[in-house]
Amino acid sequence: MPAPLLARRVEEACLAGWPALTEILFDGWLLRFSRGHTRRANSISLLAPSTEDIAGKVGRCEALYARQGLPTIFRLSTLGTDPVDAVLDERGYGPREDEAVVLHRDLAPAIGGSDAGRARIEEGPSRAWLDALARIQGLGDDAKAANDAIFAAIAVPAGFAASLSAHGDIAAVAFGAVHRGIVCINAVATDPAFRRRGHARAAVVAILDWARSTAGAGGACLPVMAGNDAARGLYEALGFRTEVSRYAYRRQR
Repeated sequence: MPAPLLARRVEEACLAGWPALTEILFDGWLLRFSRGHTRRANSISLLAPSTEDIAGKVGRCEALYARQGLPTIFRLSTLGTDPVDAVLDERGYGPREDEAVVLHRDLAPAIGGSDAGRARIEEGPSRAWLDALARIQGLGDDAKAANDAIFAAIAVPAGFAASLSAHGDIAAVAFGAVHRGIVCINAVATDPAFRRRGHARAAVVAILDWARSTAGAGGACLPVMAGNDAARGLYEALGFRTEVSRYAYRRQR
């Protein structure tokens, strides 16, 4: 697949795999609102070139976020279409923060091996799965409710994996959502008490195997923090070696 087409499909899969509770498409920019829970679901992605004046457009976006009681946050990707940094500088936005790398791999052949079957997978998040993720991430009641609502808003096929400890406790979770033949993996989290035992790897492998065998996916993608060497090492070992794009955030101050 040509690189620009792959990048577009991966971007679509990432947006579909972590939806917002409310979205507005504004002259090629996608504005997402989700009660302030997670920046990806509460930020602006630049999907197509603007036809309007950028400075005025940024001001209108700020007004929309202010109506929701939220700061305006831009998710600036290397796939972005408009030069907004100068405008954001003038309006006092903070510097770029928390750069993430979006990685891709083909799903042929299957991974399998010793990780196959180590994690259970369901095509909907159980209450136990949602509670485990909230516990691992340390979410309060409001964030937990927003998290649950985002998962309920996923409109594409999705698989939810849990790797269990020897005593049956959920040690690690992950989920993947499939759009246009690409599964986007998110929410990979391991209970600190069970780290370095292969549970996260087992959960991701379960998602990849499910996506390939059940959901018909031919590729997989995931975002990972650029400076998270441990996570990037895990994903590289699982075949995620193609960098599709990068993004970072700029926040209204």
